Amino acid sequence: MKKTIWLAAVALFGAFLLSACAGSPATSDLVYRGTVTSISDDGSVLVTQVAGHNYGQPSILFHVDKTIGKELGDTLTQDAFVEVHYNGALTRSLPAQGTALSLRVIAPYTEGVVQNGTILSVTPGKDGYSISLLPFGAEQTDDLSNTVTLTVPLITLEGLSGADLVEGLKVSAVTMGIAAMSMPPIMPVVALLPYTE
Repeated sequence: MKKTIWLAAVALFGAFLLSACAGSPATSDLVYRGTVTSISDDGSVLVTQVAGHNYGQPSILFHVDKTIGKELGDTLTQDAFVEVHYNGALTRSLPAQGTALSLRVIAPYTEGVVQNGTILSVTPGKDGYSISLLPFGAEQTDDLSNTVTLTVPLITLEGLSGADLVEGLKVSAVTMGIAAMSMPPIMPVVALLPYTE
């Protein structure tokens, strides 16, 4: 009798697990970063990508849950640089529309947040890399005064591995938009991606 009850319990638990898996299909969040170009009265946010990484859509209108909107409060403003996570489902409208699963304000402005350039040197560290970056359009000087030093934690590499980080690689670095008062300036990286137009 105990054996029958135990087998029935195992069968019911197995059925519960199967039904739980069937009801929640696995989806991987996609990331979209860019400038908030407008905010609608209903809380929808139009985000436009900036030069450096092509997300496949020049801009997306994200519908933002009221809870997310309340959490962000006054930090979500026009011209802020944001990171949006969504499930990848977009309408075929212009602009494409999707639903934000989460939204993070990286900086209250856009200028200087994204650093696009060519890697001059890479110094590995315990938890990441220190990268000397020559911004596009700048000419290399002996004193490196026109370069930027990026501190790149391992977890910020997107579409890149440590082996990819070599001299001459074109990258797009998403930073907090702030730099240490040093020469060259030092900027912490939020995401480091291969440069795409």
